Amino acid sequence: MSLDFSGRRKRKKTAIRNEEVYCDKDRAAAVNMGSKDIKQSLKIKRKQERSTFLQIPEEAEPGNFLALGNYEMCRGDLQIAIDFMSKALELNPTEKNSLVARSKCYILLGQPENALKDAETALHVDKTFIKAIYQKAEALYYLGDFEHSLMYYHRGLHIRPDHQGFKLGVQKSQKAIENAIGSFLPSKSKEPSMRGVTPSSNQRSTPSVPTKSKSSNKPSRLLRELAADKDYLDNLMQNPNIKCKFKENDNTIEKCIKETVEYLNARQEFWRQQLPAHLK
Repeated sequence: MSLDFSGRRKRKKTAIRNEEVYCDKDRAAAVNMGSKDIKQSLKIKRKQERSTFLQIPEEAEPGNFLALGNYEMCRGDLQIAIDFMSKALELNPTEKNSLVARSKCYILLGQPENALKDAETALHVDKTFIKAIYQKAEALYYLGDFEHSLMYYHRGLHIRPDHQGFKLGVQKSQKAIENAIGSFLPSKSKEPSMRGVTPSSNQRSTPSVPTKSKSSNKPSRLLRELAADKDYLDNLMQNPNIKCKFKENDNTIEKCIKETVEYLNARQEFWRQQLPAHLK
């Protein structure tokens, strides 16, 4: 009997030793989860919780979705904000505040075409809606249509003279137009210097190479630190092995690269239009 009792006590001790309890909650969670990243799992969980709000209940109102969309826009989750605002527009397609808010998100995402559509739709609902006028002017400015954007900035400034956004818009659009057209004074000042140049000096100045280097460095000068990324993506697009390991027909990587390159090209053209004429 004594041997059996001692054996039972040993078994109980070994069973207790196998259990591991940690006082640190982060370490305990890491042990239970294995090799998974806690921060990444929490982010996924939060996104899933926010995505559950996208299911429209029967008693939902557009204002609720608009408030959630503005909250997500302030957080920086623009795509989720657009989803909320789109849900608000499903309930009420003529909700002008939702249209203007979604237009802001599109501008922040670098999609001024979609921003212009929402702003024009809001103006069809209410022609005197000041926020829609401002958003249309902003969308036209980011599209490179500086003349029409200046017109809408002036129109909004006439209605609201105290609006700082319209004042800054008039200034930046005027500056962009002046840079795009260029002043005639530099061209006139250059003419006497060209007349005084002799043919021999022309022959000596022709083999100069720095002009070519300047023209070749224009994209890098406009994109600055993004030029290296654009070159890398352009070379990556020419690689025929851009495919997913697990799904051969999946072209999500190639699609993301194309969208990024198109966005960088659009930004490059936009910044080029703002340069003075003699620097283009």
